[in-house]
Amino acid sequence: MTAGETCGKIQSGKWIGKLVSPLSGVIVEVNSALEDDPTLINKDPYGGGWIAAVKPSALDGDLGALIKAESDLKAWLDEEFEKEKKQRGA
Repeated sequence: MTAGETCGKIQSGKWIGKLVSPLSGVIVEVNSALEDDPTLINKDPYGGGWIAAVKPSALDGDLGALIKAESDLKAWLDEEFEKEKKQRGA
């Protein structure tokens, strides 16, 4: 898989969204416990709610491209908000 590429779907109620990979690499393991209890993602995201283990192929570059809260988050949120407004025709 490649960073920025859709690698799955997330569903919440009536909403379905893309699961976008934050890094490039090979999926080496998936959390099959989520098939039986998908609420683990919300209940224990840093423990039993993990989704996949990935062997990274370009970790240094991918980490540098991640959004940093202190400098990038507001701009990203503003951009996403504008995209949503355009999709809704507002």
